[in-house]
Amino acid sequence: MALRPSGFVEYSPSEQRVFDQLISEIQDQFQLFWYTHIHTPAVESNTVLLSKNGEETGKQIFGLYGLAQWASDLKDYALHFDLTVPFARYVLDWENDLTFPFKRFQIQPVWRWERAQKGRYREFWQCDIDVIWRRDNEKTVLYYDGETILTLMHALNAVLDKLEVDDEAVFHISNRKLIIWLLNDLVGEEKTPVVCSYIDKRKKIWAENFIASLVDAWIKKSDAEKINEIISRTYTVKEIKEIDKLSENKLFFEWLAELKSVINFFETWEESTWEKLNYVIDLQIIRGLDYYSGTVFEAVLKWDEWLGSICWWWKYDHLTGYLNPKKDIYAWFGGSIGISRLLSKIFGEGNEKVEQKTSTEYLFLNFEGTKSQILKLMNKFQQEGKNCELYYQSDKLGKQFGYADKKWIPHVVILGEWEWSEWIFKVKNMQSWEEKVEKL
Repeated sequence: MALRPSGFVEYSPSEQRVFDQLISEIQDQFQLFWYTHIHTPAVESNTVLLSKNGEETGKQIFGLYGLAQWASDLKDYALHFDLTVPFARYVLDWENDLTFPFKRFQIQPVWRWERAQKGRYREFWQCDIDVIWRRDNEKTVLYYDGETILTLMHALNAVLDKLEVDDEAVFHISNRKLIIWLLNDLVGEEKTPVVCSYIDKRKKIWAENFIASLVDAWIKKSDAEKINEIISRTYTVKEIKEIDKLSENKLFFEWLAELKSVINFFETWEESTWEKLNYVIDLQIIRGLDYYSGTVFEAVLKWDEWLGSICWWWKYDHLTGYLNPKKDIYAWFGGSIGISRLLSKIFGEGNEKVEQKTSTEYLFLNFEGTKSQILKLMNKFQQEGKNCELYYQSDKLGKQFGYADKKWIPHVVILGEWEWSEWIFKVKNMQSWEEKVEKL
C-alpha cells in the first residue's frame, strides 16, 4: 500500500540529481541575462490569492487552519497556487527598495487542490521570470518582449543539452491583441471573448469540435471555418507578409507592428551572434485569461508535441491593481518553464542515462592497512573540486567494485598496501575498464 499522498511527486536519488541539475542550469541561464533571484513564502493571505478570479481560484487553493492564533478567521491563509500573484504582492511590499525595471526569477513549489492524474499534480514546481516597470503615460516597452523570450530559449536549449535530451524546443509566438482585433472584424466585438476561449482550447478539442463549438455559439459556419483556417497553420519569418492580408483594420496593423518588432529582435540577434533561434508565428496562441495583453507564446518539443507546452509567456497589466486599486501603475512580462513536463519526458522514457546520474565521481576502495593514506588522497581530490566517496568498510574487492557499478560511479581509486609501497595509486574507468597509474 502506497503511503505517499496522491498527486505529490517524490523522486529516486538518481532522479533527484537530474532535477537538481535542471534547476541549476536554468538558474545559471537566468542570471546570465541579469535576472535577480527572489523567494516568497509558501503561505499567502486569501485576500492576495483571491484578488483575481477569486471564485475559480477558491476551488483550487489549499486552505490552512490555525496558522496564526491572532487570526479572527482560521481560513485567512492558504498555500500559494502560483508564483505570479505572490510576485505582485512582493512588488507592492518592496517597491521602495526596488529599482525599476525590475527583473526577477523564482523557482518554487506551488500547490493546487485538484484531482490528481497523469501529468497533473497537487504539488509541482514552477520556474518563472518577470520584468516589471512603472507605466509612464502608457508607454510600451517592447524590448523586454524579445529579451525575455530569448532568455527562455537559451535556458531550455541549455537544459536539453545538459541532460542529453535528443529533442529541441520550438517557440510559437503570437500577439493576443492582434488576434482580438482580427476577430472583432470577423465576428464582432461581443462574440470575440467566446471565440478566444475556444481558440485557447482548440488543441484539446480538435478542429471539427472547434468549428462545431463556434457554430453552437452563434458564429456563422463560414466565419468559423475561416477562423479555423487562419489559426491552423504557422508562419515563418519569410511568410509574415501573408498576415498583412488578413485584415484592413488600422488597430490590427498596430498590433501586427508590435509582433514584427519582436521578430525583428530575434533576426538582429541571429545576425549579430550567428546563433539560430527556433521559432514560428502561430496565431492560435492566445492564452485564455483576460488580463493577458500583447505578446504571448508557448514552446513545445519538436518530436514530442504530445507533452503539450513546456514553456509559456505572457504580457499583462493591472495585476497589482487587483491587490490595491491605487497601485495600478505597473506592467510586466512574464514567462514560465514547465519543469514537471520536461522531467516526465526524461523519466518517462526509462532512459538509462537517468540511472547513470550520481553525485560521486570517484569511489575510493577501502583497504584496512592504508586507510590514513586513502583519506589524505581523497582530501586532495576534494580540494580540487572532485566529488568523492569512501567505501564504508574493507570488504572483498568484488563487493566494492559491485557497489561502484550499481551506483554508476564512473571512476574507482585504488590505494592498497602494494600501491603505497610503490608510491602510486590507480584510477580505474568503470565503463572502459582502463586503468591509469598516478604518482602520489
